[in-house]
Amino acid sequence: MAAPPPEPPPKPQPPTAEEAARIVNAAWEDPDWHALVWTAMTTGARRAELCAIRWRHVDLAVGTLMVNRSVDQNGAVTKDKDTKTHQHRRIALDPATVAVLTEHRQRCEGRAAQLGITLKPSSFVFSLQPDGSVPMKPDTVTQRYGRLAQRLGIETTFHKLRHYSATELIAAGVDARTVGGRLGHAGGGATTLRVYSAWVAESDQRAATTLTARMPGRPTSPFDRVERAKTHPEAPYEKIAVQIRSRS
Repeated sequence: MAAPPPEPPPKPQPPTAEEAARIVNAAWEDPDWHALVWTAMTTGARRAELCAIRWRHVDLAVGTLMVNRSVDQNGAVTKDKDTKTHQHRRIALDPATVAVLTEHRQRCEGRAAQLGITLKPSSFVFSLQPDGSVPMKPDTVTQRYGRLAQRLGIETTFHKLRHYSATELIAAGVDARTVGGRLGHAGGGATTLRVYSAWVAESDQRAATTLTARMPGRPTSPFDRVERAKTHPEAPYEKIAVQIRSRS
């Protein structure tokens, strides 16, 4: 009959913009690794979702990414499964991310051609195999990212790139429902509001300031209703008073 204790409030701690820039620049040492880190930053996809992306899920011409699977790692066995929230979503890609993935595909196709094999639509986008037949393991992504962050002296985790993507979008004025849709949150934005309430409140405060800046200026002198009635009568009795005053 005992009630479970309440869950602690979520406290996302995304890297700062300066830290994110250092991380993505350091990842350039390996262009393939840079493509994964960059895509994680711009899409907010989970590590298991990124590992499960196949080239048929990426439309570089339109600029979209379909997220409908994730990778489950159990020892040496890796297999496809549904996403965490069982939601399939199509994420719009910005031009820079399209360019990053286009270059990544060209590199993958070049390596495959050198070995006399063809990169298939079913090949995984992020794979250590030349033909993309085996996805990267989520733990491999986490461990490599951890080593990168430790080398840079930044206390963060790969999952916090997801928080970085969300908070940057909210700070830019994107509504919580849209952000939640990109992240794959259930509840039509309710989860996004709960997790990122501090950033939503901050964004709302900036929105209020922006609105005030566009409002007409307030009069500097106090408003005098008597003088206004003499020059700009509105009510019937004010108009009658003006007529009487003009005849006197």
